[in-house]
Amino acid sequence: MKRVAAIDVLRALAIIGMVVSGQMLWNAELPAFMFHAQLPPPTFAFNPEVPGITWVDLVFPFFLFSMGAAMPLALRRREERGAGFGKIAASALHRFVWLTSFAIILGNTRMGLLASLAPWKAALMTLVVWGLFFAMFVRLPKCDKKRNQWLNWGGFVALVALTMLYKPLFGVECSLHKSDIIILILASMALFGTLLWWLTRNSLPMRIVLIAAIALLKMASSVEGSWCAWLWQQTPAVWLFRFEFLKYLCLVLSGTVAGDVIHRALSTEQPIDQAKTARSAWLTAILVLLMGALILTQLWGLFVRELGWTVGISILLCALTGVVLNYLKTTEQPLLRALMALGVVLLMIGLVAEPLEGGIKKDHATISYFFVTGGMASFVLIAALALEMRFGIRFRALEACGANPMFAYTASGYLITPIAVLTSLSVLIERFATLTPWCGFWRGVLFALMVIAVTYPFTRKNYYWKS
Repeated sequence: MKRVAAIDVLRALAIIGMVVSGQMLWNAELPAFMFHAQLPPPTFAFNPEVPGITWVDLVFPFFLFSMGAAMPLALRRREERGAGFGKIAASALHRFVWLTSFAIILGNTRMGLLASLAPWKAALMTLVVWGLFFAMFVRLPKCDKKRNQWLNWGGFVALVALTMLYKPLFGVECSLHKSDIIILILASMALFGTLLWWLTRNSLPMRIVLIAAIALLKMASSVEGSWCAWLWQQTPAVWLFRFEFLKYLCLVLSGTVAGDVIHRALSTEQPIDQAKTARSAWLTAILVLLMGALILTQLWGLFVRELGWTVGISILLCALTGVVLNYLKTTEQPLLRALMALGVVLLMIGLVAEPLEGGIKKDHATISYFFVTGGMASFVLIAALALEMRFGIRFRALEACGANPMFAYTASGYLITPIAVLTSLSVLIERFATLTPWCGFWRGVLFALMVIAVTYPFTRKNYYWKS
């Protein structure tokens, strides 16, 4: 089955959002909606009591949802080729180990840890680490599987050895407790998401019960002295996995529902009815605008705390979308309608739960956060699918980042930044970034554009990084 561009777009938006938010300068003169809602200017001190979400808070849930959406497409293809539970579980465990190792190595080899070295030396060492990441993850298009595996294992062993040498060579302490928390959580979600999808792949009601059970467990964990609170704090090894990570399965498993819907639609794909293209074009354009309006409504209303208006406008927009979909008599309409139903259910659950836990928050994450952002991710998928299937509009450079996420994830810190230091481009970028407060934001956009520019040609040449 072909790749689904809409899922790659959703994943790419998450990665690009990570780059922009990570590389922009935090200036107190910028508006508060440019930062995490719980890290407001001017002090940027973490305040878990501040409710609301911003565009920055959509980055991680969009990635988790896209991970879940991709699972049924990949795993059903493997199932069709004869893979059983044993092979699927072994593959999921291998991916968990690989991603966990990736997270720990990332946490121990960041360029910022080499501050004691001359900048050019730190840059060169970081490029060496990136080259070994390339060897560890790349799937060479013209290389047989066995040789490729030798290359991957060679890169992995060399990375582990190099990381352990950071202390004697550079005075940087190596520790299992230093890791990239985003990748560490994704490793657990890849493992548990795969296993739970497999167990419920033929029973949507069972998966819905699982999502509900995890959500309730998460809420009950806030009750001091309860067994749920005790379970939530358990861990086989704090650097490896914590039971509280399971709360993110609310997003991953919701994403698998979207993935199953897309898989069923593609399995029975019919040619687009060109006889109704003129009328359908207008309706599709309106549908895309409605998806954008729904997303902007959540970002505005939940941030400024106009909850009544947010709920009312959301219901109106969902009703209008239902009317548009009813008149959209095309072959893609059943797929879009099913995804819309999922998005509406997730959004409404999130809005109903919004008053709980002091209002929607990313940190510490609330139940409403998982379901509202899951609904918003569904709306992005609908818009991307509608544009592609009706107008043939593709965002290929963006899709390349979504199709090659680990490459794109490391490109900014391990490839572009060291090259910028070695070429003195970093000096010009920093001068530009400090001209005005908004130039600090455009610094993040510039890095994101460079990530796209670097990732696109590698992906087109089929140099994918796979775990």
